[in-house]
Amino acid sequence: MEKTAKARVFMSGRSQHVTIPQPFRFRSSAVSIRRDPHSGDVILSEGPGPWSETFAALDAANVPDDFLSLRERDRRPPARRSALDDLFAVKSVSRRKRK
Repeated sequence: MEKTAKARVFMSGRSQHVTIPQPFRFRSSAVSIRRDPHSGDVILSEGPGPWSETFAALDAANVPDDFLSLRERDRRPPARRSALDDLFAVKSVSRRKRK
């Protein structure tokens, strides 16, 4: 596959479109888009594909049963901390007053 190629950018109504050269085409009809914070480049990423591919990849990874310790597997809700509740309640009240 080529490392770089030129793509045509054009407007259609209020949307901007890019023609993607054949070697770079996606398999799916939707992709994720983000901007690199350092370079400013726009990055399009294809999702992981169907769930069957995702589960097959997990099976192929052979993750050991002891991958997470018992403490890491603890899924109980976090403990209540009234000091934090008070802190966030004050912030949300002060935000409402500014509007």
